[in-house]
Amino acid sequence: MKRSWILWLLLILLFTGCSSTRTLLKSETNEVPAKLAVLPVDNLTNDVAGSQILRQVIQSTLAENYKGYEVQSLEETDELLRNVGITDGGQLNVFHPLELNEILGVDGILYLKLSELELLTLPFYHVRRVDLTYSLYNMGKLLQEKPVVVVNRFVDIHGILKTLDDPGEGMNRALAGMAIGQGVRFVTAGIADHELKPEMYMAANDLLKSLPRGACEDEGYVNKVEGELTELRERVEDGDKIAPEKIEERERVEEEVTEGGIILF
Repeated sequence: MKRSWILWLLLILLFTGCSSTRTLLKSETNEVPAKLAVLPVDNLTNDVAGSQILRQVIQSTLAENYKGYEVQSLEETDELLRNVGITDGGQLNVFHPLELNEILGVDGILYLKLSELELLTLPFYHVRRVDLTYSLYNMGKLLQEKPVVVVNRFVDIHGILKTLDDPGEGMNRALAGMAIGQGVRFVTAGIADHELKPEMYMAANDLLKSLPRGACEDEGYVNKVEGELTELRERVEDGDKIAPEKIEERERVEEEVTEGGIILF
C-alpha cells in the first residue's frame, strides 16, 4: 500500500510541473511580416555560449524550413546592429521596435528572451530544460508573444520503489543512474556544441510551428512595406524621430503554457 501511494504522489508531482501560467503582452496587430531578422538573445542565464548557440539553432531552423518568411542572415543582422552600438541582446531595449525595423531593413523582428538552460542530474531523476519566450513584431507592433518550454525528463520509478525495500541496493542503482546521466551529458557535448543542443532544436521546432505563416508571397504587402521602410529611412536621414515619444502601458494577458519534451520512466 505504501509503495502505491508513493508512486501516485510521484506521478502527481511530475505531471503538475508540466504546465504553468505566464503573463504575456497582448497582440497589437494581425498583420504578418515577410522578412524576418532574428535578434540577439536577451539572456537571463549565466550560459553565454548557450544563448548564442540557441539563436543559431533558431535561425537555421527558420531558414531551412520555409514558412513564408525571408530570413535575414545573422551576419547581416549583427553587422547592422554593431553599427548602432548593439552587441548584446540586453541592449536592444535602447531602441523602439520600429527603429530596429529601419536599422535592419526588415518588417519583422524576432526577439528572444532566454530564461533557463538547465541540465540536472539527481538520484533517480534527470532533467534537460530549455525555457524561452519569443516576441514577433511587425513594423513596430507586437504580433505574437509566446513562451516555448521543452523539458526532457527521466524518472527511475523502479529505482525509487526498490530503495524502499533495500536502501543499499537502491543507492547503488542511484549512483549508477547518475553516472549514466553524466555520460549522456558529456557525449552530447562532444557530438554537438552544447549539452542541450537536442532540446534547443526541439524548442526551435516548437517555435516554428507556433509562428503564423509569413507574407513573403504576398506581392502587394511586400511592395507596401518596402515603401514604408524607404519612408522610415528618409525620415531618419532628415533627423526625424520615428519612435513614439511615450510608450503607453501595454495590456497583458494570462496564457497557459504546456511543456514540450518527453518523459521516460
